[in-house]
Order: sequence, then structure tokens, then C-alpha cells
Amino acid sequence: MRGLSIHQAPPFQIIALYFSTACVFWFLSSLLELFLFFKKELNLPLLVHSHVVGFALMTMLGALFQMLPVVAGAVISEPLKKAIPLYLALLLSSLLFLDGFLLKKERFLLFGATLLMLSIISAVSLMLYHLLPKKSFVPTVRGFKFSLFFLLVATFSGYLFLTLKEPLFFKIHYPFMLWGWIGGLIASVSFQVIELFYTTPPYPRFFAWYFHILVSFFLIFSLLGESFLYRLPLSILYIIYALTTVYLLLKSKRSVLEYTPKFWLLGMGLLLLASIFFVFGEFLAFLVSFVLFSSSIILGMMQRIIPFLVWFHLSGFGLKNAPLMFEIIPPSRQAITFYSFLILCLSMPFALINTNFLIVSIILHLFTASVLLFNVLEGIGIYLKYVKRGL
Repeated sequence: MRGLSIHQAPPFQIIALYFSTACVFWFLSSLLELFLFFKKELNLPLLVHSHVVGFALMTMLGALFQMLPVVAGAVISEPLKKAIPLYLALLLSSLLFLDGFLLKKERFLLFGATLLMLSIISAVSLMLYHLLPKKSFVPTVRGFKFSLFFLLVATFSGYLFLTLKEPLFFKIHYPFMLWGWIGGLIASVSFQVIELFYTTPPYPRFFAWYFHILVSFFLIFSLLGESFLYRLPLSILYIIYALTTVYLLLKSKRSVLEYTPKFWLLGMGLLLLASIFFVFGEFLAFLVSFVLFSSSIILGMMQRIIPFLVWFHLSGFGLKNAPLMFEIIPPSRQAITFYSFLILCLSMPFALINTNFLIVSIILHLFTASVLLFNVLEGIGIYLKYVKRGL
């Protein structure tokens, strides 16, 4: 596929560090849910941001360190010296930010938010500095540029909402963060990997090429009024994207047993629900559906990327008997994460209707997060074991 250059991949340590930390955050999120449940308290800002900042943002920035040089040819020189300080800044600021929500201390929250904003600006600036000069030969590269810009808008508006308490900034913050940054980056990645990983037909070029431009227009349009008509174009765009992705996956020519396509199919179903809830202004249902959608894609891609990179780097070192991908995270363990997460998704409507069912969803989240963390750490451990032996 045009624009793909795996030989420019950065050190495996970067994505291993970002992904493993993201999994730890997701596991801690489930413990937070359990703690708040027994405390009989719903701290929605804490729970949402523990996912969006701790899990999704850490995963997606780590993935971009991998994909910018490989897909866009945007090679960051001495990547470890830049990725590790940014990782530490993001980790520290995220913990302080989330602690602010947990302790409900506004000064502490604003201090964490300030550090987090500076960390995100630093990471985005580094990536855009290398990415913007590159021509967008494929829709994925253009999508990366738009998505990083959406992240900046979401970060600034969120910070202004915390400091000024002006509702307009919240109205800008959440759609740019969810639809623009998370949804936009997932779409960008899918335009490349769905065809490459699963041997499907490509996305219609016109749709993929102009997708993020339309997202930009429709995001702004959604801010102009409260009527569902202002939210409808953005929802329709993502419904078309979800249905197109499902269609392509069902056309896949791969017969190998793996569960990552199932995560994509489940994710697209959740995206359809999120799009519908968004139109009708059902904010909580939209938020839950969207978080589950992004989680499904991240779970699937983590368990695809880690085995691939372990195999690729070990093979690149000249190891003739490098473990195969299905030996690093076996399909049986992928199946556990998929079906436990599927049951978690099915339990959520009952939890939203009756809080007595909430403990079931929390336990399922805790179990799924534990298995995902084990799978990712096990894959990283296989890599480290061979490196320690000197290959």
C-alpha cells in the first residue's frame, strides 16, 4: 500500500511503554468504578477522563509515534529521547489531573489540567512539526493532521471551561475530543489498516479523502444551535463510516482465526448507537456508547499491533525462529477479552436503567482490563526475554 514504510519504525520500547501504561490506566479505571460504587458516588468527570486521558490518549499518542514514520514518512530523529520525556510528562500530569477530580480540589485540578495541557501541546507540536511538511498522499496522513488539530481545540476548550466555567467551552470540548480527536484518529487508522490487515476492498477514495474535512464542517455546524438538526450531519457522516467499515470487513478475504476484526465490528455497532444517541441529545447514553466504541477498537488494535511488532523487531534482529504472531497473544486469549468485553457492552443498558446491575458491569470491566493487561505485558515480556538472551 502506498505510503507504508515499516523499515522506518521506531524502537519497540516506545509503543510498549505507552500501551502498557494505557492498560494499567484502564485497569485502575475499573478499580475506581468499584470504589465509587461502594461509596455510592457517581463521579462522571473522573470516570470519563480516566478513560479518555489515561487509556485512549496514552494509547493513541503511542500509536502515532509508531505510525507517523511508517505511514506518513514523518521520521522523528532520536525518537526515544523525545518520546520518553513526553511520556513522563503525560503520565505525571494525567495522574495529577485525575487526582484533582477524585479529591474534588479545584486548585489541584487546575494545576494538573495546566500540566496536562502543556504535555499535550508539546506532544502535538512535535508530531505536527514533522507531519505538516509531508504531503498527504493517502487519506490516513491527512486524517492524522486534522485529528491532532482537533485534539488541540479540545484541549484548549476543556481548559478554558475549567478555568472560566463558561458552558460554551464545554460545548466545544466534548465533540472535538470525542468525534474529532478519538473518532477522527480511529477513522484515519482504519483507512490504512482495514484493507492491509484484513485483505478487504479499500474505502471509497472520495469518502476517505474528504472525511475529515466534512468532520470539521459538521463539528462547527453542530455548535450553531441546540436542535437535533444541527447534530444530524455529523451523526450521518459517522453512520456512513460505520456501515462502510462493516461492509468492508464482511468482504474480508482472510480466513485466519483472529478476533481483532470482531472488535472492529462490535465497535462499529457501538458507533452507530453513539451516533443515534448524539442526534437525540441523550448525552449519558451517547457518552457510554462512544467510550465503549473507542475501547473496542483500542482492545482489538492493541492485541494486533503488539504481536506484529514483537515478531517484526525480533525478525529484524535476524532471529530465525522468532515467535509467530498467534504465539505471542494466542487467539484463545484474544477470545477471552472479546467475549468478556461483549458481555460488558450488553450489560450496560441494564446498568443505565437500574444501578443494581452496575456492579456486574464493573466486575466485567475489571476482568476484561485484567486480561488485556496480561496479554499486552505477556507480549512485551516475550520480546524482552529474547533481547535479554542476546537473541
